[in-house]
Amino acid sequence: MNYERIMSKGFSDKGRCNVIKWEVQSVDDGQELKIIFLGKNSLYRQGIWLKTDKGIEVMGRNFSSIDLWEDSAPKELVLKCFTSNGVISFYNIWDKGEGKKSQSYSSGMMIKQQGNKVIYNCNDIGFETNFDKLIFSIEKL
Repeated sequence: MNYERIMSKGFSDKGRCNVIKWEVQSVDDGQELKIIFLGKNSLYRQGIWLKTDKGIEVMGRNFSSIDLWEDSAPKELVLKCFTSNGVISFYNIWDKGEGKKSQSYSSGMMIKQQGNKVIYNCNDIGFETNFDKLIFSIEKL
């Protein structure tokens, strides 16, 4: 598990140094986060992988890490984070029908702060992108 944000080498090599490959946000033990799926523009299944060092509670169930898929998770979801190191790690995932994929050379997320929410605009594969394959927000409650 990472404790610091990792930027995309693929996009950095192409002159775009603001694309995040693996995101890390600080959270308190017991912190609740609201995730909202805002949009998807892909033929592929899109989602988010999330992990803390002591687990995440979602709808009363505990997970060491969790995949939230845009097509099967609720549009709005509250997670409860358990942590001793104070971070939650996450990145975008996708499935073209061959199983979960992530962390490709051209995958990544662009972020935009909007009040107390952070909006993530994701790309799965390919450098010709509008970063709209998956759009979601995370808000600390």
